[in-house]
Amino acid sequence: MFKSITNIFSSLGSIFSKKGSSSSASPTGVGGTNEKKSFFGKLIAKVSTGIIDSLSKYSVQQEEVVGVDIGPSGIRLLQLSQTEKEEWIVEKLTARHVDRVEDIKVSQGPFVEAIKIGLESGKFTTTNAAVSLPVSSSIVKVIAMPLMSDLEMKNAIEFNSLWENLTQLPGTIDEYSIFHQVIRKDSSSNMMDVLFVASKLSDVNAYIDIVTQAGLQPVVLDVKCFALRNAFETMALPNIAQKPMAILEIGSHENYLLVLKGDDPFVSDLFLSNADKAVLGVKQNDTLALAPIIDRYILQIRQNLTAYQNRFKSDKVDSIFIVTDTPNSEMINKVLSEKLSDLTVVNFNPFSKMQIPANIQSKIDAEENNSSFAAVTGLATRKLDIFGYYQKVTGVKNINLLPNREGVKSSIKNKFISGIFAIGVSIAVIVFGIYAFSSYYFQSSSNQEALSDYDMLKMEIEQLQGQYSALTSEKDKIKEQLKLSETATTNQNIAAKVLREIAYQAGFNIVLTNLDFNGQEKYEVKGEALSDADVIKYITRVKETALFENVVLEKSSLAQEGSTIKKFVVKLIIKTELINSQLVEVDEEAEK
Repeated sequence: MFKSITNIFSSLGSIFSKKGSSSSASPTGVGGTNEKKSFFGKLIAKVSTGIIDSLSKYSVQQEEVVGVDIGPSGIRLLQLSQTEKEEWIVEKLTARHVDRVEDIKVSQGPFVEAIKIGLESGKFTTTNAAVSLPVSSSIVKVIAMPLMSDLEMKNAIEFNSLWENLTQLPGTIDEYSIFHQVIRKDSSSNMMDVLFVASKLSDVNAYIDIVTQAGLQPVVLDVKCFALRNAFETMALPNIAQKPMAILEIGSHENYLLVLKGDDPFVSDLFLSNADKAVLGVKQNDTLALAPIIDRYILQIRQNLTAYQNRFKSDKVDSIFIVTDTPNSEMINKVLSEKLSDLTVVNFNPFSKMQIPANIQSKIDAEENNSSFAAVTGLATRKLDIFGYYQKVTGVKNINLLPNREGVKSSIKNKFISGIFAIGVSIAVIVFGIYAFSSYYFQSSSNQEALSDYDMLKMEIEQLQGQYSALTSEKDKIKEQLKLSETATTNQNIAAKVLREIAYQAGFNIVLTNLDFNGQEKYEVKGEALSDADVIKYITRVKETALFENVVLEKSSLAQEGSTIKKFVVKLIIKTELINSQLVEVDEEAEK
């Protein structure tokens, strides 16, 4: 949250960088009153917008998500974080292999156990999970349709069976989990392009069941090809949005081509026979076994690249990034590079621009190749987006086929709001303080001068607070002294009598060296005597004066080694009735 608040102040700083006097002249000509109101209205509007935008972005930034990539032969888990410069850091990573399972819906147990072990061994800190669905179980289309408002489209979906008319899905619409988002509007042609993604609920629920049984809460359900797209952006390649590039997944399970340019996804399945998949799944010692498979593959690649160019009237694709989980990645890259000599063929390394701790780097190196982590990397960059921040980005970054995604959003939103409620008042106070302070601030010659004046004023206040505390303490001491003085004055008559008796009863064999009085009823007498007998006689004579209710020898000792002279301390307490009678007399005299 501190980071978010800092961003808010950064926004406000840009507002304050101009003095209020730089505005145009007041239209009323009366001291700029309307101008000032207008300015402050704009100020409050900008502050409010800044707070809302910052909270929206902050909610996305603060979400911790573990990417979960489930394949027929294993699972991969990944958790990322970002620096203030939006550089990615690999926080936690785990890869675990299982015996190949052809139908995940039928055999979920091995994957559940693998995820549980991976979460524990990797020490993951969140239960929020972003999960991928296979491309083969998903339907991806870009649908051209008449231009509609959001409300019109909502009504069309709810009441007019829009998707059934436009997509021609196998089976009924109720069998699918559907995601859609408008990616382009053209008012001149009165048309718009809508990204449509669907997957059968039976497939969706199978993956949800696996991660739920493993102790995770699925918050995002993405399609693997779009997870790769998100991973592609972590590489921070130049002109990624302007120049078409392709990602090719080739392996024993998924085979497809994804062409990337802006928000236009182009996904095409590539056919690979079970026999070819079996060959790819086994480590090969030479290229002879792979060459015919790659030849059949390349034919489909070129056909689909041509189809992409014809459909989107786009520039030619000149780069292909390879993703594979087979043990033949190096050989596949080599053969493809030779046979696609007009294209740049690159192994997709999603960690190329990331900070990776040494202990995690060893886990990455243990795998066949880095590209096998591409999908889970894209998943780990996903957020639930509870405030709609991604609506300002793109649809292809925001795909979520989770059936109850709105309910999950609402739950997490409520949790987030309750977490920041405590600081909401603080933010309001800060905004009000900025508003109040701005009147003085805008009159300063410069921002630096204003800040300097503020710092000096703050220092003066702190000094004055210190002086006030010191004076308060001194006042309390003076009050106490005055109280004692008043008491001593009130008792001056009895005090004189007591002192006289204390001194008189000493005689010739006693020397008094010190007398302490608490201002009320207690005395402490220190002195020296020729013997203990003299001390006892002195105490006896003092008692006989009838002034004291208690006379006690506190201490007696030799004055110095080899001497017979005794040092002593006697404590005396004046009789209470004597003090009270004296106070009555004083009051009577005062009345007279």
